Amino acid sequence: MQEFFVTSDTFFGRPSIIDTAKRPFSSVDDMNLAMIENWNKRVGTNDVVYHLGNFAWNPVIAEDVLKLLPGKIYLIKGEYDEAVVSIAKHFRDKLHIFSDSIVKDEKLNCILSHWPLADWPGKKKGVFHLHGQTLKDMRTDLESMNRVNMCTDNWSFEPQPIKDTLDMLKNFKKKQQNTLGSE
Repeated sequence: MQEFFVTSDTFFGRPSIIDTAKRPFSSVDDMNLAMIENWNKRVGTNDVVYHLGNFAWNPVIAEDVLKLLPGKIYLIKGEYDEAVVSIAKHFRDKLHIFSDSIVKDEKLNCILSHWPLADWPGKKKGVFHLHGQTLKDMRTDLESMNRVNMCTDNWSFEPQPIKDTLDMLKNFKKKQQNTLGSE
């Protein structure tokens, strides 16, 4: 059975991301290895991973990593995705790059983008927005909006099942509504 996952801002091969994002790795090689192992434990050959930008730091690393990852990757480009775009033609069966920066998944009823949006189609109707970005001011705040930061740093450095993530959000909203209703 095909499953759908989401992640962002893996930055495979970027040395400075360890310090910038305070990642718990001693080296880029340790970081890459851990994230590849985590990915491979969760994602199967026929699964789909929505990657919400900033996949890899340079073309050599992007190519090496793509050879090791199972699943089909649907990339919404972040500001540092020139490396993976430059080698995409070699991975036509594995890597699909969206031309749009905002994508709606009709089946899952969610909006996907690299950058967090203040407003999105269906926001007032309960459509969730999954986005990337490593910056601290881009944290998730479910009490003010249905928007979740899917940066790998926030999710144990592994792709998250979209269905589980959306179920968690729906349960949070139900609890929030029940709490407000009982006051």
